[in-house]
Amino acid sequence: MRAKEEEPIDKIPKDSALWSLLVKNPDISRVGEPEKSFFRLYLHNGDSYAEISAESVQEPNYSSTGLIFEGELEEESERFEVTLAINSGDYANALSFQSILDCDFPRERRFEVVRELVETQKKVYEGQCLDLILHETSLDEVGVEDILRLHRLKTASYTVTGPLKMGFLLSPREFASGADDLDAYGRKVGVAFQVKDDLLGLFGEEEEIGKSVTSDIEEGKRTLPLVMAYQRGTESQKEKMESIVGSEPSEREFETIREIVKETGAKKRCEEMAEGMVEEGRKAVEGVESDFLNDLAGFVIGRSY
Repeated sequence: MRAKEEEPIDKIPKDSALWSLLVKNPDISRVGEPEKSFFRLYLHNGDSYAEISAESVQEPNYSSTGLIFEGELEEESERFEVTLAINSGDYANALSFQSILDCDFPRERRFEVVRELVETQKKVYEGQCLDLILHETSLDEVGVEDILRLHRLKTASYTVTGPLKMGFLLSPREFASGADDLDAYGRKVGVAFQVKDDLLGLFGEEEEIGKSVTSDIEEGKRTLPLVMAYQRGTESQKEKMESIVGSEPSEREFETIREIVKETGAKKRCEEMAEGMVEEGRKAVEGVESDFLNDLAGFVIGRSY
């Protein structure tokens, strides 16, 4: 919900935690002129959340408050944002366990789901660690299997496998024997999802995918198309990739990377791999009657965003 525009900021109680954060802390309050500054205030009160502009906020008795700033900020405020974002993520993680423990299912079912959530998170953390390591590893030392393992641990776990298995564990007991099939399905379809995402990150339309198509190159991400193109490339192509990946590319440099990915056959091979993994995933759940699983697999391959 969004607060009414006529509710001024001076209605914030002067003894409130929000007032202390917004006004008394100089690192946070220096956000420029009111008409030029805007931040989103996320307030949590039970199950309610609000997004409120700086000019229109009141603070009821909320159980927790977080500030996320948008605009021209000083370095101290940026550090505050990052710290608060990490803490908010930890808080959200705790809420995920609470939501399971509070649901109306038998205790043993809830325990099974919590165990699966823990296993999913462990894989994601391991995958994130691998992602950080690969980011600092030169292109000539990163292999295709490194990238596929990263995608299995990270994307496949939290995007497909974990959610499917947790939902399945809460389904009628007579159907729960298919959890292993869902695991196999999730690993294949989840990796295909990320491979497709990497391709869209290079060849997609920014308006559709909702992000810059140069961001993966700028950040120096080790994606499957880039790693495969590097392995297949000539010495000249490798040198160009080494000089461009991890920097802010010009329009011409960005096109050079795309041309290399296509010329080396990496783009086509990635597309073939994604399609093959989706088909393997479908075969893994042939014994499970579910239009959703089939539709999800089709979406992974056919999406343009």
